[in-house]
Amino acid sequence: MANTTELLSFVQEKVLEMEKEADQEGDLSSDPQLCNDLELCDEAMALLDEVIMCTFQQSVYYLTKTLYSTLPALLDSNPFTAGAELPGPGAELEAMPPGLRPTLGVFQAALELTSQCELHPDLVSQTFGYLFFFSNASLLNSLMERGQGRPFYQWSRAVQIRTNLDLVLDWLQGAGLGDIATEFFRKLSMAVNLLCVPRTSLLKASWSSLRMDHPTLTPAQLHHLLSHYQLGPGLQPPAAWDPPPAEREAVDTGDIFESFSSHPPLILPLGSSRLRLTGPVTNDALHRELRRLRRLLWDLEQQELPANYRHGPPVAASP
Repeated sequence: MANTTELLSFVQEKVLEMEKEADQEGDLSSDPQLCNDLELCDEAMALLDEVIMCTFQQSVYYLTKTLYSTLPALLDSNPFTAGAELPGPGAELEAMPPGLRPTLGVFQAALELTSQCELHPDLVSQTFGYLFFFSNASLLNSLMERGQGRPFYQWSRAVQIRTNLDLVLDWLQGAGLGDIATEFFRKLSMAVNLLCVPRTSLLKASWSSLRMDHPTLTPAQLHHLLSHYQLGPGLQPPAAWDPPPAEREAVDTGDIFESFSSHPPLILPLGSSRLRLTGPVTNDALHRELRRLRRLLWDLEQQELPANYRHGPPVAASP
């Protein structure tokens, strides 16, 4: 993905140069070679677009597949273990509570890999935007589902989840991903904030005030959280929590779960290639890798040929 992005940026810049040259010369149809070159460039850019899209989809697929098994610990683990001191901002991964390390480990590995591969900064941001979008939707859906079957929506549990989420956001802030994480975790944060309101204060709140204080939650999601909130033995939700007639239909027909198909679209970066692909190659290591690759491809080709058609290995040209 990183290499293809650089190639795409290089071709885009070359196309702009050729189009500028054509504009200066006037009639483009008078230069069939230039027309052919531009057509080939369009085909190449379409192919490179497809490669980037495919590699991006495969990358986030395997990363989210791993996150799917690690994220539930953010809802279940207790950061206030006996004798444990909560880590501060900028803490190392090893200092984080055990329940958070697997998820943060995925983010750290992905960040290190994008750095090693020198992935374009725009694609780094969009990769983590997708990972955070998935994490927010997965955790929020789990939170909604937990409240249906057994007591889960209570202040003590919410404080644990809020602490875990704050630790994750602080760690991501230290990794330079704070703004992206805050944006995509906003709905989960707001749902947890609602459950963190002290019970005495929550009982005094009205539907309209709760809607105003938690605007990212849909009416169906807000009603679900309130109707399953654990007030205590024999206590029923107050009448002030009932939605008004104008929002009753939205409560009854709305989906409490987040859709995974509403992820932000991938926008490919334009221009700004960092590699000078037209310059001389002076790195001997690259030439060695090219010779190794050439020999590998030759060996594979020879294996497919009958014995009487095989010949000696390719002669290595000097750099």
